[in-house]
Amino acid sequence: MSEFERRIKDLWTRFTAGLSGSAKTAGRKRSESAAQLRKEAAARAQQAAAKVSDLRDTDAAKKAASALHDLREGEAAKKAEAAINDLRASDAGKKAESAIADLRQREPVKKAEESARKVMHDLFSGGDKSGTASSS
Repeated sequence: MSEFERRIKDLWTRFTAGLSGSAKTAGRKRSESAAQLRKEAAARAQQAAAKVSDLRDTDAAKKAASALHDLREGEAAKKAEAAINDLRASDAGKKAESAIADLRQREPVKKAEESARKVMHDLFSGGDKSGTASSS
């Protein structure tokens, strides 16, 4: 191998090593950034859960819950429930339910549902106590 070829090979080796190192640094920065975002999201979810809990304990929230209960037990609610049951029993309702069931079997929809389920669980449980969020 000539001196020129050796120098080119050495230069190429250093160049690719530099690229590899910068890619590792960028990857580490992204994962640190993602970890920081997860920590912030968990902290905000915990704050939101605490605020919701405080809100539920107020007199206004208790009055609203009572009014909602009364509304659900009212005659209009019973008529609406009967109408929904009639719609579900119809051919159009059965076709719509079938289409929704087929849609929910698709992988992107399953993943989205699972992500939403995790977020709701974290929100209602006060966030992830360890400071990190689980990834899917």
